[in-house]
Amino acid sequence: MPRTAPAVHTARLEPGDRLLVHSDGVTEGRDAAGAPFGEERLVDVVSRAMADGLPAPEALRRLVRRLTAHQGDRLRDDATVLLVAWHPGGA
Repeated sequence: MPRTAPAVHTARLEPGDRLLVHSDGVTEGRDAAGAPFGEERLVDVVSRAMADGLPAPEALRRLVRRLTAHQGDRLRDDATVLLVAWHPGGA
């Protein structure tokens, strides 16, 4: 089967913007009943943490705690997350 080139996405970010990148193991992580963690829950957890004024590392800690709790304290798939926050002028 021939390989296809991955899609390339671009966005113009401005100071204060944040970019969240994750593997499918985050949103597809399932609880004991088989319900996925899902994109809505992912966005909710990170958005609430950022609204609380938490820095990116703490927002990710909250996300990882919620994700592992959702899966019975055991990750069963790749769960890679990257959150980048633009702080202009070295602030």
